[in-house]
Amino acid sequence: MNLPKFLDNKIFRSFIIFSIFRAIYGFFIVIFAYYFSKAYELNFFQTSLIFVISVFISRIGYKFFKNKLNL
Repeated sequence: MNLPKFLDNKIFRSFIIFSIFRAIYGFFIVIFAYYFSKAYELNFFQTSLIFVISVFISRIGYKFFKNKLNL
């Protein structure tokens, strides 16, 4: 399989876009969780709840993003 054909593969493009989305989203969710844990003096379990909720929000966001880019 040659490289241009591999890069045009819809599954590969979707994987790359998802990886970029998760990297950017993950960075901002860590900053968000750190800010709220310091500002409101949250304990470990409350901060973990922010990350659990972010998993669901990211799936909804990625589905919207995926439909927008027609992946």
